[in-house]
Amino acid sequence: CVLSRILQTQMLDMRDIEDLYPLYHRVEQHLQDFPKQRGDLHIEGPYDKEFLEMLQKCPAEDDGSVEYAATKIHQYLITKTAKDCSIMVALVPSGDKEEEDEGWLKGSRAPPFTSLVSILDLDPKPFDSILSTMRLDQQIVSYYLKTCSAL
Repeated sequence: CVLSRILQTQMLDMRDIEDLYPLYHRVEQHLQDFPKQRGDLHIEGPYDKEFLEMLQKCPAEDDGSVEYAATKIHQYLITKTAKDCSIMVALVPSGDKEEEDEGWLKGSRAPPFTSLVSILDLDPKPFDSILSTMRLDQQIVSYYLKTCSAL
């Protein structure tokens, strides 16, 4: 169930940074004119029920609004957060090993291990990370093109 939820979150938005950057630019221009709307657009959170509903109700087509652009950016950032998370699984032997091995092999007992699953590094990506991601992507493409032309 946890892996399925992570996968669903990772697939929330499949855009790349080049597609997203114009939407980021739209929001940034709007916020220069209306800085008090940062809260209405959930730029720094809160990431609550209202925020989740906003993400789920985003239309498929761009209507040119700043709300659409901000929602798409949030979807992208949540996707990136889910792609960067870590999953740790700990398996610990449980109880008497000989009894459990026999019961486990016969199918009459629970597995001889107790498990603990933890999900780490779920800190939300900041809204302003779009700019640094775009710059990094441009540097990678530039380096790749230089390397390929040298061959």
